Amino acid sequence: MAKSPTEQIRDLALEVRALKERDAAHERELDSFHNELSELKADLAKEREARVASQMENTAVKQQLQDHIAQYQEGDRRRWSLIVLLVGAVLLLASGLIVTLVKK
Repeated sequence: MAKSPTEQIRDLALEVRALKERDAAHERELDSFHNELSELKADLAKEREARVASQMENTAVKQQLQDHIAQYQEGDRRRWSLIVLLVGAVLLLASGLIVTLVKK
């Protein structure tokens, strides 16, 4: 049996209401996804900043280590130069004393 125009309008109104509710649910879900995406982007940005800061700190530590090694090597070079000079001075003094004792 055919529906009356009033029943058809009522059915259509119910269908429109259901479609509006479904559309609203999709909008809420989409907003939720956008919020999650924004949070994920913020988290990724923080992680990236932390990684960059860590790399910069790592680079600074490596540079400090290289500077320390260079200072140690320079100190070691100076130490050996001083030892060579002291040994030379002792040998010169010893040879002078030997020459003096031999002449007597």
